[in-house]
Amino acid sequence: MDNWYQVRERGAGQLRMEFLWWIYRAFGVRALKVMVGIICAFITMGTRAARRVSRQYKNILNQYQVENHLAPSRFSSAAHIRAFAYSVVDKMSAICDAKTKIKFTVNDDADWQELQNILSAGYGAFFLCSHLGNIEALCAIPNAADKRMHAFMNVGQNPAFRRFIERHAKYQNTIIHSTETIDVAMAGNMYDALKSGELVMMAADRVSPTSPDKVIKSKFLGANCVLPAGVFRFARVCDCPIFAIANINTGGENYRVFVKKITSRNIGKMAIEYLEFLQGILLRYPTQWFNFFDFFKS
Repeated sequence: MDNWYQVRERGAGQLRMEFLWWIYRAFGVRALKVMVGIICAFITMGTRAARRVSRQYKNILNQYQVENHLAPSRFSSAAHIRAFAYSVVDKMSAICDAKTKIKFTVNDDADWQELQNILSAGYGAFFLCSHLGNIEALCAIPNAADKRMHAFMNVGQNPAFRRFIERHAKYQNTIIHSTETIDVAMAGNMYDALKSGELVMMAADRVSPTSPDKVIKSKFLGANCVLPAGVFRFARVCDCPIFAIANINTGGENYRVFVKKITSRNIGKMAIEYLEFLQGILLRYPTQWFNFFDFFKS
């Protein structure tokens, strides 16, 4: 089964993306989702690999729920893939349109309050994000806390959608860096940025395509998995507060931001805290899992 960096885009293309953008601008996000839902139905029929990993995830989730005396989640692979397609629509409208109707709320708990205190005091923070929900849509929040955000992404993945975003994006206070550019100099720059009160965000749920053997072995939903050791080491060496973060669709165009402070500085224990955070969210929002590759390792 392919790893994440071997999975290619489905249903994307320059003319197709521009046509969908025209529909969105003319008729709004809900009309676009109707069109995308129809397209997604045909894509789902032709993407056997995505259906297979969706079923694998659901089976592992249901087994964990049964073993822990929880009600099993009921959803089809088609509904799971459609949720991902709708998240791409929300991502596009949030990043590219200042008039987006996407609404954000926060899970106002003790971890969120601690993050607020850190930001208010002028300190920076390192965010460990994931492909759960729609973290990129947070770029729609203009000048959030008057902080500059450094977000890292793999620029070789999803080229059609990435080129579309580059043409239309209206980022405010967000700087996109390629994960391929991470070296000693970049690490030093990020350290300085954090010390001056800026923010850094990196995904911690996918191994590095250049260092696929440098991993942390752990468990998620009771099943074996591996995480990129480099991301956790990078966060630790930056010597700043570290938070896991997720932006979850709660229905329609409504999103809720969750954070959890990572307290350990041992990378294995950091990974456990991070996965426990993701697991707790997934048990509430099971179709928000968008890792359509062999995440679980036997």
